[in-house]
Formats: sequence, C-alpha cells, structure tokens
Amino acid sequence: MLQSIWAARWYLLLGILTFLIVLVVNTPLHFIWQYAEPALGRMPIRIQNPTGTLWHGRLIADAPEVGPVQVTWRLSPLSLLSAQPELNLSVDNERVRLHGDAAVTIDLATMTPSSIILTDVSGYLDSQVAAKALKSMRVSVKGDAELSQLNGEFDLVSKQVLSLTGRLIYSGGNVQFPVQRNQVDALLPMLIGEMGMEDDTAVMNVKTPEGKDIARVFLQADGWGGASMRKRAVDLVGQQWPDKQATEDTVIFEVSHKIL
Repeated sequence: MLQSIWAARWYLLLGILTFLIVLVVNTPLHFIWQYAEPALGRMPIRIQNPTGTLWHGRLIADAPEVGPVQVTWRLSPLSLLSAQPELNLSVDNERVRLHGDAAVTIDLATMTPSSIILTDVSGYLDSQVAAKALKSMRVSVKGDAELSQLNGEFDLVSKQVLSLTGRLIYSGGNVQFPVQRNQVDALLPMLIGEMGMEDDTAVMNVKTPEGKDIARVFLQADGWGGASMRKRAVDLVGQQWPDKQATEDTVIFEVSHKIL
C-alpha cells in the first residue's frame, strides 16, 4: 500500500496544490485584506469596501484626482502558480471608465506587490481627471478623451514608470491657459496624445491630427513631472503671441513640480 501511495505521489501533490489554489481564490476578500493592508503601507489610493473573493471581487478605490471608483476584477487561477497573478480589470465612475488586463508582480521575499503591468487598456476619461494637475499650471480644459492600447509597467517600490505605450484622443472643448499675464479663453480642436518612453522618462506628446507638435507632458524617474507648450497651440486657438520672432515650434510655456 505504501508503495502504491509513493508511486502516486505526484498526483497527490497536484491534488494538494489544486486544493490550496481553490481555497485561496475563494477566500473572502475582506478576510485577506485585513492582513494585506498593513503590509502595503501608505498608498496614494485609499481602498474601501472590498467584497467578493480573490478570484472575482470588487472594491472602491478613492483617488484624489478621480474620486471614488469601483474596481472589479476576475483573476486567472492558473496565474497563481507564478509570481505574477493575471486579472481582467474594470474601473468605473462618472469620470473614468477603463477596461483591460493587468498583472501584479509579487516580491517572493516579502510576499508583497512590487509592480503592476497593464495590457491593452482602453476606455473613457473626463477632463476633470486632470483638473488638479492642470490647475497648478493655470490651465483648465473641458471635454472628453478616449484612451486606447495602453500598455505599461509601474514599479510600486521605486514609484517609477518602467514602460509605457498608448494613445489618448481628446475630443475638443473649451480651454483656459495663460498667455503672458493674461488668461485666454478659447475653443480647442481635437488633439492626439501619443505615449511612450524617452530613456527613463514617461512622456505624452500632444499633436494635431496632422501630426504637428502642440505640447509635451512628462513624468521623470525621480518623481518630477510637468508640461511644455509650443507657440503652435496659441495659433491653433486664434491668439497672437507677442514675440514675433517665435516660430510655431518655439516652446512658450513650461512648468514642472514633484508628483510622486
């Protein structure tokens, strides 16, 4: 009998492993969260009301710029065999609607998340999402934006963007921005933001549909971020720039501050 058990040891191990995976993914999320929350430490997003299970659950994530959003996910059970669980993710509130795939890399030494990988994320963003960041630059924008093909990786430990690609299409709308000492009100046409990496800096180059540069938004590895704007943006909304020697590509406005 012992010989038969020994011969079937791999099947027993597989059965035990399967049982443990099923047990973990079906554990109530609120039970897991009470142990995971202290290990994660202070986060920029406040987590509330986790419900469901690790396999299929939902929670409320309260971010300062976005407000409370409902996050729903469905986990791939087989991915728990690796140190990189994969899940299908949805984020939804009146300002943001996003859907895509995500993976969380786990540090096996501490058993805490070390990075988040986003794959093929798409959705809708209201301009109010960026209102706080734009306010520091004395800029306000109205209108909606469509996000598509967003892929990227964010290191939770160093708080750095490791990779980034994607596209953001702004539908157009009213905008306010400073020109010299005056605040200008204008109607902005459709613009396209192309996301990518320049060395270790995450950037979004904003262009017209014809491919002409308008502005640049960036986030550096040290947590400093900002934006710059070209004279072409002023021409686009029918305003005059006092410096007659400035070309369309002259940078007329630039600001940066600590973000992360």
